[in-house]
Formats: sequence, C-alpha cells, structure tokens
Amino acid sequence: MSSNTITTLLKAESPFFSIAALQAVFKITRESARTTAARLAKRGILVRLQRDLYTLANRKYSLFSLANALYQPSVISLETALNYWGLIVQVPQIIFSIGLKSYQCVNENTQFIYRRVQPELFRFGQTKVEDFFIVEPEKALLDTLYMKTKGLAELLADDVDVSRLDPELLNYYSRLYPNAVKKLLHTFDKQEYEAK
Repeated sequence: MSSNTITTLLKAESPFFSIAALQAVFKITRESARTTAARLAKRGILVRLQRDLYTLANRKYSLFSLANALYQPSVISLETALNYWGLIVQVPQIIFSIGLKSYQCVNENTQFIYRRVQPELFRFGQTKVEDFFIVEPEKALLDTLYMKTKGLAELLADDVDVSRLDPELLNYYSRLYPNAVKKLLHTFDKQEYEAK
C-alpha cells in the first residue's frame, strides 16, 4: 500500500468511506476495495463502523454526520431536527432521520432510527449545517406529523414553539403531504393564532 493511498484518504473531505467510495477513489474493483479497507483497518488508519463503512482513525465527526453516513440516502429529521432548531425542548435519546427505507442500528453507544418516507417527501427542504445534512424546521414538523399519523411519533401541540417557523414555507411544504397531516398541522398552527 503506497503512501499516496493514505495521503488521498487523509485529504478527503468526508471522514467516512463506504466500499463503493474506496472503489471510486482508488479506481479498483469492489473486492480489492474490501481488501484495501481491511488492510488499512489492521494498520490503524481506518476504523470499521459497520459492514462496508469505515472512518479515518482519529478524525473527529459529529453523531449527526455519522447518522448521515450509516444509512444513505438519509437526512436528520423528526424529533431530532425539531430539538436542533429549538422547536421542542425535549432532547431525544435516539437520533432520528428519514430515508427511503426503514432501518435502525446502534453505533457509538447511540441508537439511530431511520423512518421511511416516499421519495416525493424526501427530496426537498434539506440543508447542510456544519458537517451534516438536516431538514429545515418546517419540514421537521411536517415529517413528525406524518409519522404521528402512522403511530410512529408522539408530539403534542403544546410542546412545539410554532412561532419559530416560517408560515409561508410551512404552507408551501404542507401541500406535498397527505390530508391527515394537514389536518393535524391546523391544530398545531391554531395555537399560534390564538396566542396573538
């Protein structure tokens, strides 16, 4: 293994490497990429996080960026995003994301749960913050209400600070969600109007 190989990895922007990413970086076969990853892990250059996913040893990263890497495509959402944007005060003990399939795992003593949404509910309202991707606050609320209609989230209107949301953006995004979500949203929004 050449020092060029290691230099290439150290210069990479992301601290995470899937087998597919290693294949692309070194222009090698999938099998060779697996062998290379195993050798680099043995030498202490890479650390195996899960099957086919590695990180550079001693490279710092946030748990949110790890959540993005553990299952792709995914983005931080639901109660985790609501808390991050200051819409709820409760700090979830689980890191919640949305993706195109349901998935869950435990890594670094943290539970990661990925809730499945339709592709048309996934591909908008995302932003990059620091080293991770997270949904905008308005989408976080809508995603959580969507999961609530499926019995997969607990959220009370009194717990959400809707004054922090952009009403126009919330209205715009809500058009993409089922009617059950829009009805629920009305009960959350009403709180804000009554307070005025």
